[in-house]
Amino acid sequence: MKLSEIKGKKAISTLAALMEPLEKIISDGEIKAAIERKDTIPAIAKKLLENRPDEVITVLALLDGEDPKSYEVNLLTLPKKLMEVINDPDVVTLFFSESQTEA
Repeated sequence: MKLSEIKGKKAISTLAALMEPLEKIISDGEIKAAIERKDTIPAIAKKLLENRPDEVITVLALLDGEDPKSYEVNLLTLPKKLMEVINDPDVVTLFFSESQTEA
C-alpha cells in the first residue's frame, strides 16, 4: 500500500507506528551511505534486509495494515513488497529527504 492511500485516523496511527522502525533504518550508517551514494535499488534493498530485517518486516506489515508480530512474507512476495515501498516517491520524500536526515 502506498502512503498516499492511508487516510484519516489510520494515517495518524500508521505514521506514529512507522516512526521507530524508520528512525532505526534511516540512522543506520551503511543504509544512509548507500542512499547518499545513490546506490542501485537492489543494493539498497540488500542493505535493508541485511542490517534491519525486523524493521523492514514492521514497515511492510504496517503499510499493509497488519500486525507486525504475525506478519509473514515469503521469498516470492518479499521482493515485490520491498520494491513497492522503496519505489514509492512519497516514502522517499517523507523519510529520506536531506532536510529530514540532517539534524
